[in-house]
Amino acid sequence: MTNVQGCGKGGFNPDSEGMMAEILCFASHNKRKTAQRGFREWRRIFGSAFHFDENTRWADLPDEVILFLCEESPERKNSLYDLLMSAHCGGSARDFEAQAFDRLTGLLNAYFLISDQARFECMRRLGWLERIIRENQSIVEIVMDAGSYEYSSAFEVPEPTPAHPAYEEDLQSRGMDRPALVRKFIPEALRLFKERVKRESPATQ
Repeated sequence: MTNVQGCGKGGFNPDSEGMMAEILCFASHNKRKTAQRGFREWRRIFGSAFHFDENTRWADLPDEVILFLCEESPERKNSLYDLLMSAHCGGSARDFEAQAFDRLTGLLNAYFLISDQARFECMRRLGWLERIIRENQSIVEIVMDAGSYEYSSAFEVPEPTPAHPAYEEDLQSRGMDRPALVRKFIPEALRLFKERVKRESPATQ
């Protein structure tokens, strides 16, 4: 294994403890490089106002960033395309829809997962969800996780709290209809969240 600069002295250590240290160091280096590539569009959009790195989780993002990542717009879509392409395939947003069918299918699964995660974080901040799935993983860890590109990721929907408009229906369906019920109120959640962000913005005070 090639030694990564800054990850210890000397070359590859053949003992098991040294091997594990090398593996963990390489993984950390890979995550850091992935974040540098993956968040380039986010840095272009938000400038130096916000910091994004390999440890950034959804809960760490300011409300303004969450709102941007929730609302449909070409710029928002391209920022997520670029995150996935640069982090997973080494390309950019321009290359996203030109991928071979099998790869594009996986990328779209991950795109919808990331979109859901931003919107579920919006609901969490409104008190509609207690937590979001994979809340302890960083965004980079999620986009590097092979499971994010599987169809099954579409069913990663958190349990609603009593404040969620679909709470009673979710109870009645015993969670079987949860994916549809929770997502059904995304437009209402975005409306309320946008009002809150606007109300708390320094420009409106």
